[in-house]
Amino acid sequence: MTLALLLAALVAAQPVAPQADATPRRFALSVGNNRGTGADAPLRYAERDARAVLSVLEEVGGLRREDALLVLGTDADAVRDALARLERHLVANARPGDQLFVYVSSHADAGELHLGGSRLPLREITRFLESAPVSVALLVVDSCQSGEAARLKGLKPIPGVLVNLERPELAGRVIITASAADESAQESDSLAGSIFTHHLVAALRGAADVSGDGRVTLAEAYTYSYARTVESSLLSRAGTQHPTFHFDLQGKGDLVLSAPARATSLLTLAIDEPGDWTVSTLAGEPILGHVRKGAGAATLALPAGSYILTTRGEHSALVARVQVPDAGRAEVTRAQLRPQKLEANALKGTLSPTWMVHLGVSAGSPLVDSFGTMVGGTFALQRTWGPSMVNLVTATLDVRHGRHSSGDLGQNDHALRLGVGHLVQDWHGLHLQLAVEAGAVLSSQRDYGNGETGLALQPYVGAAGGVWLPVRGPFAVSLLGSAGQTWVRTATGSPTSLSLGGSVGIGWLR
Repeated sequence: MTLALLLAALVAAQPVAPQADATPRRFALSVGNNRGTGADAPLRYAERDARAVLSVLEEVGGLRREDALLVLGTDADAVRDALARLERHLVANARPGDQLFVYVSSHADAGELHLGGSRLPLREITRFLESAPVSVALLVVDSCQSGEAARLKGLKPIPGVLVNLERPELAGRVIITASAADESAQESDSLAGSIFTHHLVAALRGAADVSGDGRVTLAEAYTYSYARTVESSLLSRAGTQHPTFHFDLQGKGDLVLSAPARATSLLTLAIDEPGDWTVSTLAGEPILGHVRKGAGAATLALPAGSYILTTRGEHSALVARVQVPDAGRAEVTRAQLRPQKLEANALKGTLSPTWMVHLGVSAGSPLVDSFGTMVGGTFALQRTWGPSMVNLVTATLDVRHGRHSSGDLGQNDHALRLGVGHLVQDWHGLHLQLAVEAGAVLSSQRDYGNGETGLALQPYVGAAGGVWLPVRGPFAVSLLGSAGQTWVRTATGSPTSLSLGGSVGIGWLR
C-alpha cells in the first residue's frame, strides 16, 4: 500500500443450521503490522484494525477468547508460527460445521505481505485456508493490490455489491479483499483506521442490518462495506477503492457474520430519517467514524461507556451525548440532539498532509568572513502529503549570533526560508527530505565600542535537506541542513556569500 494498506481477515460466519444444537464453533487469527519493508511508509492503523476486528468478533460474532489469536508488529516467521499453532488447535478442537476467521492488516504488493522488514507470500495464507479442517473459512484482505489474494481454486468473483448466497448447506471458502489487484487500500485519520476495515467493523456492529432482524449476514456486511468504501475513497488522491468478493460455497442459507442484537451493551438510534453518523468517545477518539443509517431506527453493539454522537442537520451539526450501560440499551431520540457549528473534516491518511515540527540548536557560516561561526537555534514547520515528486512544503526560522574576530562587533542574523521539495518516508527507518528554498536574512550589527547599530535585509536562495529518525511515538531525532547564496549588502556593493547551516534537535511528526 503506500500507505498504506492491509490484509484484513476473517469475520465470523454462521450458516443457518437445521438443528438448534448445531451452532458452529468459531476460530480466528488476527494479524496487524504497521511496518512494512524498504520504502513502505509506516501505517498508522493496521495494528489497531487487527484489534478492532478481533474485538467485534468476540463481542457480537460468538468467538471465544480461547479460540482467538492476535499477532501484532511481528515478522513473517512469527505469522507462520501463529498459523502452525492455530492449525494444531483446529486439529484438536474443530468439528464438522465449524468456521475459521483470519484477519491480517499490513503492507502488501505483488502477492506478498510486507511484515516488519520481511515478506510473506499470500499463497501461504490461502493454502492454510484451503487445508483448514473447518466447513467454512472466511478471509478478508485489506492491503494494496489485495485482490491478488483471491486465488483459491474454484473461487468465483462477484462484481459490484450484489451478493446472493442462497444455496443447499453452506460450506466452503470466501475471500473478501479491500481493493482490486491494481489498487491501493487507504487509511483515514478521521476514521482512525483503514477505510474498508472501518466500514466492515461498523457493518458487524449493526450498521449493515438492513433487515432489522438483529443479525448481519455476509451479503449485508459486504454490500454495506463496498458502498461505504467506494464513497469514502471517491475523492482521494489514490483513487477510488473497490472491494472485491470471491467465494466457493455450496449449500443453502445465509452466512451470518454477527448478531449485534445479542450484545450486552446496545445503542439504538430511535430516529426515522436516514443519515450519516459518527460515534466517538468523550475524548474525541473515533469508535465508528462514519456510519450510514437507513430509514427507521438502527441498533449498534458498542462497548459500555460514554459517547458523543454526531449527525448533520440542514444548517448545523446535531450532537447528543449518551451513556451505554454495561448490560442494557441506551436510546437516542431526536429530542436529545443539540445543534452545533459545522466543522470541516477531510479524510486524511498516508496520502493526506502530515505535520512535521523541528526545534533544535544550530550553527552556520557567517555572511562576512571576518566573523566567526554563527550559533543559535532553528524552528522548522513542515507539511507533507502522499507519494509525488513534490510532496513537501517547509518554513524554517534560524536565529543566530556571532562576533567579529576583533571582538568589537556583534551580529544577529534572523533568517526566514520557505521551500518546496520531496520527502521519502521510512527509508530504512528514516525520513529523508530534499527541498529548494528562497527567503531573506535580516542582519543587525552592533559596535560594542561606540554603540552604533546597522540593519540590512538580504535575499537568499538555496537547497535544504533533512533526516528524521523516529524514536518513540510522534517524536524523532531530527537533523536539518542548508546550503545557498545570500546577497550581502556591503559598503562596496552587494556580493554573494556562500551560506551553510545545520541544526540538530527534536522532531515531532503528526
